[in-house]
Amino acid sequence: MKPAMNSGGAHASMNAGKAPTAEPPSEAVTSEKTSPPGASANPHPMNPNPLSARLLIFFCRHHVPVLGKLYRLLLNCDIYYDFGERRVEMPHPYGIIIHSKSRIGDRVVIMQQVTIGTRDRGVDEAPEIGDDVYVGAGAKVLGGIRVGRGAIIGANAVVTRNVPAGATVVGANRIVGQAL
Repeated sequence: MKPAMNSGGAHASMNAGKAPTAEPPSEAVTSEKTSPPGASANPHPMNPNPLSARLLIFFCRHHVPVLGKLYRLLLNCDIYYDFGERRVEMPHPYGIIIHSKSRIGDRVVIMQQVTIGTRDRGVDEAPEIGDDVYVGAGAKVLGGIRVGRGAIIGANAVVTRNVPAGATVVGANRIVGQAL
């Protein structure tokens, strides 16, 4: 019978009586993820948009008339907003409505079935959404309001009042958490 070889802990029974060696943890384990100087620590890291969202944003940015309209119809979206160079993530770009006069910040996540638009007929006021905001599925952000930087709007929330920076909104204008 061949004796078992001790190859760096491959056989735990052979190393049972030996004291474990104290190795310093690797740099990858001990290093913390930090933002570069001058950048904000985003609680919602950006993921690449799926192809459907990339096409939708392309058509919005470049104002492609016929094909853009057909594509928005296919996705059941009504977006006439020019995203410019802002990074917006839409993991599921279906049923999204964004008013043309809305202002949306950078690194905003917009889930499916979200409405960002006016509250009253005849009043042409649209929301202003700050940077690093997460808008949950089915949320409605209505009227000439401001949503502060880093806010979280929960799924199916209805927001018709200003939201402070770093706050979490659920239900109908209910703020349940706020950053200090």
